[in-house]
Amino acid sequence: MKKFMFCLLLGLFAFPAMAQNPELKYPQDPNLAEEAKRRLALSLDDMSLERYREAANSLAWLLKNAPDLYEGLYINSYKAYEGIAEKETDPAKKGVYLDSMFTVYKLKDERFPLSDTEINNVAFRYYKFHKDNAEKYDEALKAFARAFENPDEVINNNLVAYMDILKRSFIKNKNVSENEALDIHSKITEIIENRIAEGKDVSRFEQYKTIIDQALTSIIDVNCEFIEQKLYPQLKENPSNIKLAKRIFQLSLTAKCSDSGFFMEAVEAVHNAEPTSGLAGIIGRKKLASEQYQEAIKYLTEAISLETDVTKKAETSLSLAKAYALSGEKAKARDEAIKAGSLDQSVISGAYNLIATMYMGSYEDCKQNVSQVADRSVFFAAYDAYKKAGNKEGMANAEAQFPTKTEIFELNLEAGAPIKVGCWINVTTTVRTRPSE
Repeated sequence: MKKFMFCLLLGLFAFPAMAQNPELKYPQDPNLAEEAKRRLALSLDDMSLERYREAANSLAWLLKNAPDLYEGLYINSYKAYEGIAEKETDPAKKGVYLDSMFTVYKLKDERFPLSDTEINNVAFRYYKFHKDNAEKYDEALKAFARAFENPDEVINNNLVAYMDILKRSFIKNKNVSENEALDIHSKITEIIENRIAEGKDVSRFEQYKTIIDQALTSIIDVNCEFIEQKLYPQLKENPSNIKLAKRIFQLSLTAKCSDSGFFMEAVEAVHNAEPTSGLAGIIGRKKLASEQYQEAIKYLTEAISLETDVTKKAETSLSLAKAYALSGEKAKARDEAIKAGSLDQSVISGAYNLIATMYMGSYEDCKQNVSQVADRSVFFAAYDAYKKAGNKEGMANAEAQFPTKTEIFELNLEAGAPIKVGCWINVTTTVRTRPSE
C-alpha cells in the first residue's frame, strides 16, 4: 500500500511538470537513459516533498547528461535552487545557489525560450535577492529592460521594482544617465497610466505613480525649469516626437507645471497622435480656463465621445455645459447640464446650480417691462433649479427676487398658479411671492 501511495503521489506531481512536453528525450546511451529515468523519478519525488537540496543533486546530473529531457527539468531546477537559497543563512553559499538559479534560467532560455512570465520572474528575482548588492545592478537592469520589451505582460511587482533598482544603481554606481532614467520612468509611467485607464485597482496604481516619481527625483532634479530648458527645446525642434511629448506631459504633472505653455503643447501633440478622452478633457478644461470657449467646446465634445466611463462622461458633460454657458449659448448649456445629471447622481448638484445661476442672470436679458410677475418669473425657474441642486442659500436668493403679493393681486393671479417663463428659458413653473410680503 505504501508503494502504491508513493507511485500515486509521484504521478500526480510529475503530470503538471511534464504536461508542457510529455515526450521525454532521454540520452541515446542505454545506461545514461536508465540512470536519467531513475534521477528524474527521484527529483520529482524530492520536489513534491520540498527536499530541494536532494532534488538539486538529481537535477544537476540531468542538466549535464540529459539537457534535452523536457522543459520541466529546467523549471524544477530553478525552483529547487531558489528554494535552497531562501533557506540558506550563509551569505556566500546563498549567493552560489542564486547564481545557479539564474544560470538555469539562461540554460532554459537556450533550449526552451523563457515565457513572458519567466522573463518577469527573472527580473523580479534580481530585485528580491540582489537589491542591496551593487555588483548585480547591471545584470538586474538588463533583466528588467528585457521584461519591459513587452509592456502588456509586465507584472505589477516589477513596476516599482524597476525604478527602485534604477535609483539604487544610480546612487551606488553612478552609472545611470539623465536620459536613461527619463526613458525608463516614461516606460513605467505609461504602463501604469494604461492600467489606471482600465479602472482596476486604481488607488494602488496611483500609489505606484507617486513612488516612481519620487524615485526619479532621487536621480534627477525634476522641476519646471529642467523641463523647459532641457526637454522642451527638443520638442520644438521635432514636434512629431510623441515619445518626448509624453515624457514632458508626465514630468510636468510630477513637477506641477501644468499651467505652463510647454505642458499644453506636449498634451496637444500626444492627443493629436493618440486621441484619448483624458487628454481631450485636459485640453478642453485648459481652454475653458483661458476663456477660449469655442476651442473648449470642441475638445470637451470630443472627450465625451471617446469616454466610456459613465461618471467621467458626466463630469466632462458638466464642463461642456459651463463652456456653453460662458460662451453665451445658454440653452445648449442647460441641455448639457441636464444630460450630465442624468448620467450620474454625483453631478446633479453642480448641474442644477449652473442652470439656476443662468436663470438668475437672465433677468435683464429676458424682461419685457410689461409685467413684474412675468419678468420675475425667471426667479421662479431659478428657485426650482436651486431646489433640485439642494442649494438652500440659492433658493433664498431667488425667493428674495419674487414679485410682491400686491403685484400678483393686481394681475388677478394667485400663488401656486402655473406660469410659463418665456425667453430662452421656456419652462412652466408656479407663481410665488416674496416671503416677507
